[in-house]
Amino acid sequence: MTITEAMAPGVEAFRPAFRQSTNEPTWLANYRRAGVEQFSATGLPTTKDEGWKYTSLRPLAREKYLPAGPGEISAPERMLEGAAQAVFVNGCFSHESSDLSGLDGFVGSFRNMVGDNWIEELLTSTPFASQAMYSLNSAAFVDGLAVKLGNNVQLPRPLEIVFVSMPGNSPGMWHPRVAVDLGCDSAATIVERHISISDGSYFANHATDIRVRGGGRLVHVKVQQEGTDGRHLSMARVRVAKNSLYDSFTLTLGGSLSRSETEVRIEGTGAEVRLNGCYAISGRQHADHTSRIDHLAPGTTSRQVYAGAIDGAARGVFQGHIVVDKAAQQTDGHQMNRALLLSDRAEIDSKPILEIYADDVKCSHGATAGDIDEDHLFYLRARGISAAAARNLVVRGFLADPIENLSNESVQAALCLALDSHLGLERL
Repeated sequence: MTITEAMAPGVEAFRPAFRQSTNEPTWLANYRRAGVEQFSATGLPTTKDEGWKYTSLRPLAREKYLPAGPGEISAPERMLEGAAQAVFVNGCFSHESSDLSGLDGFVGSFRNMVGDNWIEELLTSTPFASQAMYSLNSAAFVDGLAVKLGNNVQLPRPLEIVFVSMPGNSPGMWHPRVAVDLGCDSAATIVERHISISDGSYFANHATDIRVRGGGRLVHVKVQQEGTDGRHLSMARVRVAKNSLYDSFTLTLGGSLSRSETEVRIEGTGAEVRLNGCYAISGRQHADHTSRIDHLAPGTTSRQVYAGAIDGAARGVFQGHIVVDKAAQQTDGHQMNRALLLSDRAEIDSKPILEIYADDVKCSHGATAGDIDEDHLFYLRARGISAAAARNLVVRGFLADPIENLSNESVQAALCLALDSHLGLERL
């Protein structure tokens, strides 16, 4: 595999991750080569790049991560009762820990399905612009998960994709890939969970490609609970067709540095997209939520609401970008970011953007940030609740509001339980 001779800054640190395999199909070898060349030309994004203005990746280049090998664990506890589970340890699929019964023919290890034409078409015909960390994933992924539903199919069980980080004595890195293709009038619920079972420094760089065809309905949830020294980046690229729904939610609780980025193309009339989320960070955590929604057809809808609670010297970032094409008349788009600043050192950088080229639209955006309401605390304290519990109850109520926007009530309940556990409220 040829590597660009004049590499951009930061590339050298990731050369050990570039994959070179003679056993892969020609299309995948070419796809990897393009990823190598794109990442080698651009290098790590810097704060001089507008999209990365508030998030620095310099610590990644300094750490000198090495590709990590697979590990074995017991099957993680399920977040959703009755869900199937696909378990990855350090980015590698674990057959022993996974339970995909009932999903035969719909779900499989990416490595075993790269010969399927639909994966090649989904990855190589993308209309999205190149992005550095996505290109790095393309060059470096070892394994991942492929989900394919034909027309008029309901995924028999919810699917949990559990990415387990098990760092070793030296800093490790992995780059998992997920591909999801929902046929017309099909439906699925997919929950990504990102957890760590041991201490140590690591870098997880995820990429996901999703297509929801006409009339399809996908509930896609991400719960990020990486370890204290974990650095987590993810990039999801989503295409949504006529009369379909992409209902997404991100809960961010862990990691020292995290960025969850989503790009959506709404390509068909009557389609709806929901990108909602909440985050609770403290200490010196840095959590970035960045999105771009392109309305490309008339009569489409998007909703985006994020709520964050920021304590200590932590920093939250929200960048929401809605673009309405000139052909996308009667677009209805809304985005809002709300933040609770729980200390004098907490910081939020919020940048909602509307870019509108049509004249018959209903679009709005906004951002608010402030302290916790002392009246709410007083009300709870007057009923015998301790100061710490009262504070966390107020935070919980603030963060739980966007969860109610999810269309799946069982997933709503599971997210609230995860949030309660993080805030220490499960025993109240």
